[in-house]
Amino acid sequence: MNKIAGPIVIALLLAGCGSRSPPPAASQYETATAERRPLVLVVEAAGVIEPVRTVEIKSKASGEILELGADTGDTVRAGALLARIDPRTPRNRMDQATAQWNAAKAKRTNARSQLDRGRKLLENAWINPADYDKLVLDAATAESEVVSAKVAVENARIALDDTEVRAPAAGTILSKRVERGQVISSPTQDVGGGTLLLTMADLDQVRVRTRVDETDIGKLVPGMEARISVASFPGRRFGGTIEKIEPQATIEQNVTLFPVLISLPNEEHLLRPGMNVEARFEVARRDDALTIPVTALRTERDVATTAGIIGSDEAAIRARLAAAGFDAEPAERRSARESAASLRGSFWVVADRQGAYEPVPVATGITDLDRVEIVSGLAEGDAVLVLPSSSLLETQERLQNFMRGRGGIPGITQPAQPSQDAPAGSGTPRGGTGGARPPGGSGR
Repeated sequence: MNKIAGPIVIALLLAGCGSRSPPPAASQYETATAERRPLVLVVEAAGVIEPVRTVEIKSKASGEILELGADTGDTVRAGALLARIDPRTPRNRMDQATAQWNAAKAKRTNARSQLDRGRKLLENAWINPADYDKLVLDAATAESEVVSAKVAVENARIALDDTEVRAPAAGTILSKRVERGQVISSPTQDVGGGTLLLTMADLDQVRVRTRVDETDIGKLVPGMEARISVASFPGRRFGGTIEKIEPQATIEQNVTLFPVLISLPNEEHLLRPGMNVEARFEVARRDDALTIPVTALRTERDVATTAGIIGSDEAAIRARLAAAGFDAEPAERRSARESAASLRGSFWVVADRQGAYEPVPVATGITDLDRVEIVSGLAEGDAVLVLPSSSLLETQERLQNFMRGRGGIPGITQPAQPSQDAPAGSGTPRGGTGGARPPGGSGR
C-alpha cells in the first residue's frame, strides 16, 4: 500500500493548491494488461516462543538441601532425582510412628484375648454383663488405636518420601530457585504446595504466541500451516500449524489484535522459550491467476467520473453494464475465509479496445493489495485503464474547500490566475504509479 499512498498525497496537495478543473482525458492515463502470474496472499505477524506446558517443581519437606540433581538447561528423564532434603527428622518420625503402631497392635491382641475370656466367663455367669461390656469397649478402642497408628506411619512414610524430589515427567530445567546447603521451610498446611525449587518444561513441542491484526484474523483458521523464522537461524524456516485462535482481543496503541497460538515440533531443541519469531501464513495461492492492478477496478460510484474521463455518456455506460449483467449489490456467496481474502463488491473496468473504451463487468478473486485475480470478464492480454476513483475526487474536493476556507497554505498556495490555471487532475496521469485505494471496500 505504500506505493499507492505516496501518489495519493501528492495528488491531494496539488488539488488543494489549485482550482478544480475537469479531469484529464483518458489518453493521459496509464493502461495495464491482464496477465497471468502467481498470486499469493500472505499474513505476517510477530510472536514469542513459549512452552506448551510448564511444571513448577516444589518441595513439601522442610530442611537443608543436601543434593541437587539437575541444573538450569539440563534435560532429565521422568523419575530422575532433582533434589534431596535432609531426611533425619522425617526418618525419626517414621521410626516413632512405626513403634507406636506395633504397640497398638500388641494392645489390640491383648484386648481381643480379654474379650474372648470374658465371653466364656459371662456364659458361666462368673462376671456380670457390665463387666463384659467394658471388655468389648476396650477391644474397640484398641482397634481404633491400631488404625490411627497405621495412618501415622503412612503419613510419616509420605513425609520421608517427600525429602527426595523427582521429575514428574521428562523435560528441560528452565530455572533453578535454590542452591545446595539452603534451608527451606514448607509448612504442612501450605496451600501453595510447598517451596518452589525448579521450573521445567517439555521442549520437544513448543508453541508460538502471535497477535494478528483484526483485519487479517478472518483469513486464518485452526489447522492452517505457518512458517516460522527466528533471528538465531536466519536461513532456516520451521513449520507449524495454528492450534487455536483466542476469542478475546487485546488493544495496543488503538490497534485491535487477536492472539493466535501455533503448535511447533522442536525435536532438536533449537527453539527456546522467549525467542522472538516472525510467523508467516500463506492464506491463498494462485499459481496461474489472471490479474490486473487493483487500481484499475471501478465501482458503481465511479460511473459518472469515468464517463467524463473517457468522453462517454453516463447513461450509456450504465446501460452497457446492465446489459452485461453488472449488479451493483451482488449477493455474497463466498465462505467466510474466502471472503476475507478477496475483494468484496461488484466491479467493472474500462477496457481499451484499440482506442475504443468499453465498460466491462468483472468478477474478482483473491488480492495481495497490489493486483487482483480476475475470475471472469477479461481475457489474457486485454488492456484496461488505470483511473482514479470517485472517492479520491470527493476527498480532493473536501480538501480544496478546507484550504479555501483557511486562505490556502501559507508560503505554498498562490493567488489563482485565470489564464494560468493548470489542470489539478484527479488522478495520476500517464507515467505515474496510479494512486487510488482499491475501490469498493478494503482488500484485506
